[in-house]
Amino acid sequence: MRQRKVNNLIFDLGGVIINLSIQKTIDELAKLGGKTPDFIKEQYLHHDEFKKYETGAIGDDEFRSFLRGLLSFYGPDADIDSAWNAMILDIPAERLSMLKRLQHDHQVMLLSNTNTIHMNRVREVLAVHGTDSFDPYFHKQYYSHLINKRKPDAEIYQMVLEENNIDAEDALFIDDNADNIKGAANLGIQVLHVTSSETLTNFFE
Repeated sequence: MRQRKVNNLIFDLGGVIINLSIQKTIDELAKLGGKTPDFIKEQYLHHDEFKKYETGAIGDDEFRSFLRGLLSFYGPDADIDSAWNAMILDIPAERLSMLKRLQHDHQVMLLSNTNTIHMNRVREVLAVHGTDSFDPYFHKQYYSHLINKRKPDAEIYQMVLEENNIDAEDALFIDDNADNIKGAANLGIQVLHVTSSETLTNFFE
């Protein structure tokens, strides 16, 4: 590791451990409603329901109802879930191996903005690797929809630090989202911004 050595590693999930294509979900939602991709992007920026779903403020059925109204689509839940999950791709085996290796001399944690529908799909992706959870790979896991907090709000980082008695300078936060990186850095946490599929390999070589 090229920064000052830390004892605690806090990983994001999507775009860091799991390969993502947000554009795929944008395209699939657009197809469901006969909308344009630009329309979907605009709605994400203007509706709080997306953030509410990530923080557990609304449940699966309410979120699906919101999407139905937004898209004027009244088909089955499975079609909505499939479109919403289209962004979730694969988990390269080498990333899971890296997490296991890092566990030998670090506390390795997960901090993810996510939701129930996505996590159901993530478990299916994990099945390829012979498990249905991240328990073998992280000492602690924090999911926004379960703790009612989301990145980049300061309180979610503070909660992780306080619950684990970690000094900010003794933690490295790894994320692909610039706002999330800034939120952690503002608290004095060391950060690694993932900008390509090689970032982790190059850093933890």
